Amino acid sequence: MAATDAEMEPPDEGFEVTCAVPRAGRTLLSFLEKLKAFGVNAAEIDAIAEVLARGKKHSSTDMRTALAFLEQAGREAAPCLSIFVDRKRPTRPYRIGFLSHEWEIGGIRVRVEGEEPHNGSSLIKLDEVDVAVVGLDELLSMTQYYLRQPTTVTKWGMFNYNLERPTSIRVAGSAMLGYVNDTLGNELQDIVGFFLISKAGRSRKHPTDLQQLAASGQRVFVKGRYTGVVSAAYPQLNIASVDDVEDAVMASERGSVGLEIVQSGNTVKKKGLELHGAPLFLSESLYVVDYDRYLESRRLRDFVKVLGPVGYFDERRIQQLARWYYALEQNLGDAWVDKPPPELMLCADGDAENGLRPYRLRTRHWKPSDDYKRDEALAFVEEAKGRLLGFYRDLGKP
Repeated sequence: MAATDAEMEPPDEGFEVTCAVPRAGRTLLSFLEKLKAFGVNAAEIDAIAEVLARGKKHSSTDMRTALAFLEQAGREAAPCLSIFVDRKRPTRPYRIGFLSHEWEIGGIRVRVEGEEPHNGSSLIKLDEVDVAVVGLDELLSMTQYYLRQPTTVTKWGMFNYNLERPTSIRVAGSAMLGYVNDTLGNELQDIVGFFLISKAGRSRKHPTDLQQLAASGQRVFVKGRYTGVVSAAYPQLNIASVDDVEDAVMASERGSVGLEIVQSGNTVKKKGLELHGAPLFLSESLYVVDYDRYLESRRLRDFVKVLGPVGYFDERRIQQLARWYYALEQNLGDAWVDKPPPELMLCADGDAENGLRPYRLRTRHWKPSDDYKRDEALAFVEEAKGRLLGFYRDLGKP
C-alpha cells in the first residue's frame, strides 16, 4: 500500500467521504428514506423527500417557472436542491432535483451528491467520488470496455469477476432499496429485468429470443442509452435506437419487438404487449465503490460497513427475488411467454462458471476465486436456488 491510513484521511474540517446518488426519482427517494435507519434526522429527510416528490409535476420548459418552484422549495426544505435538465423527457424540461447535502452517518461526515444515474460509475472511474448508488443497467452502459466477456454479465454478482482491464470500480453489494408493488400490496426490492417485449400478433410456435432475432435480422427497438450494452452482447442484432421502446413497438407492425426495462409489468400489461423469456440482464440499486480508495481509507471502509451492502446470495435478497418474480408472473399471466423457472432468475446454466459465486468484502478484489473452495461455492449456489424455489412456492400457498 503506497500510503498509510493516516496519510490518506481527509483533514479534520469538511466531509470525509463522498457518495453519488441519482438527483431525482424513486431510487433517490428510497435512498433518502434509508438514511433514517443510519440516524439521520427523519424530519429533515421527510421535508426534502416531499419537495422532490412534487418536483416532477412542477417541471417546466420555462426556466423562470422552475426557478420559482426552487425558491419556494428552499423555504420548505434544507438548502440541498437545484434545477437540472430532465433529458428523459422529449421536451427536456427544467426540474428540481437533489444537489448535495452533508450528513453525519455512523460518525462519518458524508457529502451526498446528486448526479445523472449513469454517471455514478463514471465519477468513480474519474476518481471524483468514493461510493455511488448505481443500477447494473447504468453500470454496464458505462463499463463495457473493462469486461472480459460482456455477454456473460447478466447479473451483478458476475461483474467484479469479469473485470479484465485495470479499473477501481467494484460492486460492493445490493443497496436493497424498495418500492410499493401494487400486485402484492406491499414493498418489494427495486429489481428490474431487461426483457424482450413484443406487439400482439407474434407467432408463439417458436421461441422469441435474441439469438433468433439476430439470425433473422428483424429490427429490435432499444432505448438509446442501452444500445451499447445490447450491441456488445449481440453484435449481429439489428438495433433501432429510440426514445421510448414501448411506443415504438406499439406504432410498428404486428409482431414488432423491443428490449425494455420492466419492473412491475404494469405498462406492458396496460398496452397489451407481451414479455418473452428470461431478461437479458437483471438490475437493482447497487453500492459501487472505488476499490483503491477503499483499501487506502479507513473512513471509507467504515462508511461501507455502515451501508451494509447485501451479497448476491444473501437470504434477504433471495426472498426479494422470489417475491419480485412472483409479482411479475401474477401481474402478466399468459402475457409472459416462455417464462423461465424462478430459480434460473437467480442463477442460470453457465452463470456459476462465469463468476456467479459467493464472495465477501474481505475477498481480494471482491471477486470469487477459481481455485479456492470452488466445489463448495458451486454446491452453495445450487442450495441457494433451492431456497429461492421454496420461497416462491410459499408465496402461492393460500
